[in-house]
Amino acid sequence: DMIQVLHVDDEAGFLRVAKQCLELQGSFEVDTASSANVAKGKMKMKKYDVIVSDYMMSGKDGLQFLKELRHKGNKTPFIVFTGRGREEVAIKALNLGADGYFNKIGNPETVYCELTHGIRQAVERKRAEVRAWQEEERLRAIFASSPDAIIVSDLSGKIVDCNETALKLTGVSSKKEIVGKNCLELTAEKDRD
Repeated sequence: DMIQVLHVDDEAGFLRVAKQCLELQGSFEVDTASSANVAKGKMKMKKYDVIVSDYMMSGKDGLQFLKELRHKGNKTPFIVFTGRGREEVAIKALNLGADGYFNKIGNPETVYCELTHGIRQAVERKRAEVRAWQEEERLRAIFASSPDAIIVSDLSGKIVDCNETALKLTGVSSKKEIVGKNCLELTAEKDRD
């Protein structure tokens, strides 16, 4: 799948070069934005798999942009790609929810190899989370709508969940009455062994 990248940097020349370098890697389609505000406008029009942002920008810096996105519940993978940051900036970025921090100063081949690897890792982690969530939702729907009674217990036999059919079968009106009990309490005495 093509990875949709939004690259935010206030240096227009650097944006052009970075776009070319990333797109030469094959699986990236890169849109550029010259500021966090321009990026937010583009994000209203298109969904991106990852945001790559400079730290030091005029107006809103990359960490302020990241903080604002996370505060609004946006979980798009976010990578800080800067030449001006220090270790404390990297730590702050990661604490704010950044998925990576890369220095854009150095041998271009090495810099873009590291960046593309970081982008792929961040996007794959996010896609794996989405797949896991979708699978969980699918299983939750099957559990809830099953015509069979399903009771889930932990390893000690303590009931942790059940579906509506199980409530009807046991004659219980709500989960509160059954969750926390030992599953043997629901088993006929002659069948407990």
